[in-house]
Amino acid sequence: MKTITLEVKDTTAEKLSKMSVAEKKSIAETLDLLVGRKRSLEEIMKEASEQARKNGLTPEILEQLLNEK
Repeated sequence: MKTITLEVKDTTAEKLSKMSVAEKKSIAETLDLLVGRKRSLEEIMKEASEQARKNGLTPEILEQLLNEK
């Protein structure tokens, strides 16, 4: 594993800084999927959704995260 730096919106950075280790791991795994394979957006979104569920990210938790200020 290697640590990288990405430029994101201030609000995104703030939300990421408040996420748990498990949530950050899920995002990292999703990013690996997006960058590592050439597939359709639909395939990527389906796999990302499945991975998020496996890591305990429910629709309710996602909604809560998206609504945090």
